[in-house]
Amino acid sequence: MKLKADIIKCGFDELKKIAEIESKCIPDGWSLKAFEDWYDDKKTVVFAAVCNGEMIGFANGSWVLDEGELLNIAVLEKYRRQGLAEILLKTLEDFFTEKNITVIYLEVREKNQSALSFYEKHGFIKNGFRKNYYRNPNDNGVLMIKKIGDKYAYTGN
Repeated sequence: MKLKADIIKCGFDELKKIAEIESKCIPDGWSLKAFEDWYDDKKTVVFAAVCNGEMIGFANGSWVLDEGELLNIAVLEKYRRQGLAEILLKTLEDFFTEKNITVIYLEVREKNQSALSFYEKHGFIKNGFRKNYYRNPNDNGVLMIKKIGDKYAYTGN
């Protein structure tokens, strides 16, 4: 069953709540200071899912030229498996497309099989590996890529 939520574009003032969700969802995730240092309303974006007035998930990304990077998708545990991550990913992809982004990159923990499956289901392909990239717990990073624009023809080779 899909949960109904509003998707909003966040500004600097919402970063405290974003950081709170991050701390509940992602081991060794970003701190509020990390979000504040990262945030630049010209080359970064955060979308949040809001249900009954409560922020319950988010996706954030950044871009340079025609390349986008998905940095995080997080949904509070009791709202997972209800389609929110998919909606947040689609919202970010649509935003990137409007910015003439042609490809999205991300990295994900190698042991996070549910995330790897989610991204593969949504058209991302593996294209690299970073040994011992993550801490707490230690894990390798899997790099993934997805073409979203007509100008780019990455084949994974």
